[in-house]
Amino acid sequence: MSQEIDIRSIEQADDIAACYEVMAELRPHLKDVDCFVQQVMRQRDRGYRLSAAWINDRVIGAIGYRLQENLLYGTFVFVDDLVVHHDFRSHGIGARLLSTARDYAREQGCRQFVLDTGLHMPHAQRFYFSQGLLARAMGFTEELIPR
Repeated sequence: MSQEIDIRSIEQADDIAACYEVMAELRPHLKDVDCFVQQVMRQRDRGYRLSAAWINDRVIGAIGYRLQENLLYGTFVFVDDLVVHHDFRSHGIGARLLSTARDYAREQGCRQFVLDTGLHMPHAQRFYFSQGLLARAMGFTEELIPR
């Protein structure tokens, strides 16, 4: 890719809003840019970090991750979201975004780096394997209906 790609941490509401278009490719249920910004801000209060890949003033990829601790892994970084705009896939951008979160995990002294991906996403699974991540679990969810 001949254009300069800049990876940076996203802190300001305007920069969060700039991530909406690419994040909506991964999370199509997101209602609108304002709801997205508000949710990211709430999640940031709980440790969520957002980094993005930029070309000039356009976000072409984003990764959301957070520091966690549990009995299984101890302190670890969990990747919630990783997406690269469909026009820019297969150019190493996803690997660079993963490296950003991995570097953060190392800075925090983590021994584990964890993410989930859908069983219906074989291309993502192949990418994660190529990045040295191994499938060690199967996640289970249940949709709860509020009472």
